[in-house]
Amino acid sequence: MNKRQLLVRLTQWSMALLALLGLYVVLDYTIDFRPATIQSSYHFSLDDIPVDQPVWLSQDNLTILLIRRSDRLRVELLEAKLNLQDPESQSSRQPEYAKNRLRSRSEEYFVSYALGTDLGCPLEAVNEQSLRESCGSASYDYAGRAINGQNRFLNLAIPDYNFNHDFSALTVNP
Repeated sequence: MNKRQLLVRLTQWSMALLALLGLYVVLDYTIDFRPATIQSSYHFSLDDIPVDQPVWLSQDNLTILLIRRSDRLRVELLEAKLNLQDPESQSSRQPEYAKNRLRSRSEEYFVSYALGTDLGCPLEAVNEQSLRESCGSASYDYAGRAINGQNRFLNLAIPDYNFNHDFSALTVNP
């Protein structure tokens, strides 16, 4: 086989590979290949949510953190500025409706993904106003804002969510 035939054959194989990749991209775009456990929205029933205590809601592969805040806690969170890494949430991943000091659609309820932003580990309650990443030093207040520590990390990620009219159900669109 001479060099010209080798070059023609390599070009043919390259074109075939490029065509297969193009076909894969088109199929991936048009057909939803997500596993059955991934849903377009998750629905949670909210019965007897305690005040000023974090609640973890789980469904399939999604865990959501929900905190129902009292008037006292809301005032404290609104006034808190010291000891926060990003108090105005300028660097946070959040929907437009959460771009406020309480980082929520409703002042009474805080909703976020239940994973920290330092190492990506699950969150746990530390005391009556803060959360901590279970495998690291990252900590957050009850508005999901990162508290100053040895390392810099982002505020908690806020999902796209909605409550029904009487706050008895939560729908999350991951």
